[in-house]
Amino acid sequence: MTSTFHDGKSVQQAGGQTLYDVAVIGAGPAGCAAATALATRGLTVVLLEKAVLPRYKTCGGGILPRAFQRLPASVVEVVERSFHSVRLNFQGEGQQFTATRSEPLVRMTMRADLDNLLAAEAQMAGARLLDGCPVTQVTVTSDFVELTTDRGGFQARHLIAADGVQSPTAKACGWPASPRLAPAIEWELELPAEEFARLAPTARFDFGFIPAGYAWVFPKRRHLSVGILTTGRANINLADRLEDYLRFLGIQRRERTEKHGWLIPLEPRPGPLARGRVLLVGDAAGLADPITAEGISYALWSGRLAAEAIAGHPTDPVKTAAAYQALLEENILGDLRAGRWLAKLVYHYPRLRHWAFRRQGQRLTQFATGVLMGDCSYREALKNPFNYLKMLGRR
Repeated sequence: MTSTFHDGKSVQQAGGQTLYDVAVIGAGPAGCAAATALATRGLTVVLLEKAVLPRYKTCGGGILPRAFQRLPASVVEVVERSFHSVRLNFQGEGQQFTATRSEPLVRMTMRADLDNLLAAEAQMAGARLLDGCPVTQVTVTSDFVELTTDRGGFQARHLIAADGVQSPTAKACGWPASPRLAPAIEWELELPAEEFARLAPTARFDFGFIPAGYAWVFPKRRHLSVGILTTGRANINLADRLEDYLRFLGIQRRERTEKHGWLIPLEPRPGPLARGRVLLVGDAAGLADPITAEGISYALWSGRLAAEAIAGHPTDPVKTAAAYQALLEENILGDLRAGRWLAKLVYHYPRLRHWAFRRQGQRLTQFATGVLMGDCSYREALKNPFNYLKMLGRR
């Protein structure tokens, strides 16, 4: 993909093509959230997805409450399992905690189904969806953005890049890569009935199997999604560590194994996440929880914030970019900075983590659960010093 910047011709002389208010590249949660919100507001939107939907997407597929509240009611159609309790285990430290809520703490989906449903919602809102339509060139002019695809060209006043952590669009438009990426692998496992029945009742996170990371088990309707990731910089064979984890879980026989890997951004891309007519959302912007590495929540949120900024200034890209950056700072970026500070304690100071969880592990677990529920934020915890005293049992 290449990018060209020039003054360009007026819209009326732009080859007779339809000029959309917004073009969105990528039909994942971020792109679909933006497209739906914009179309609902009456703006013209074209949503371009390189793959043919439905398509497999590597992801744990767990939807947290803070993400679920931003999804359409129809999402219940693709929820395979719901868990009101989640186990948190620290192997080698003898610590185990359980978080329980009346509302499900995590709802399990397959991303192919989730993304397909969200794309359909965007269409119903009025967006034009074109799947199997990769964008090969982005040209930003003074009046619009022009996109080249093998199905013709498209023009729009604004462009939202929602094309993933590697984001060819962000690269083409001059952004540097995300400064820190966490490698992760996930295996979809079909097990004999008795093996599956033993592990299916519990969603769990296990620390201690890999430095600066964790392993997880997400039971789906008929199989397990089991994975492992590290936030550290060391060169680690994730597949070997995941095999060790499977042995720990007592998984001896597998009827089918599908192996997948991907990268998760741990920090936003440097600089403003909007440049004139181009806005970055979701993984393309580098927005993921630095502690849990979960990205669906911030994908949905940033997609809606991008839509809000564009709808507020549909003909002024300078004001749009400034509004989007301000909304991100107010709602997301400050919290991610606080989360990165806490992530250092969780992943890079294991002795301090062990001490804190030994003293007030259940209270800390409840605090983390509150963040994932959307009841509080990392930033709120750090801004109030009394929270430390509460968590350590001093008040």
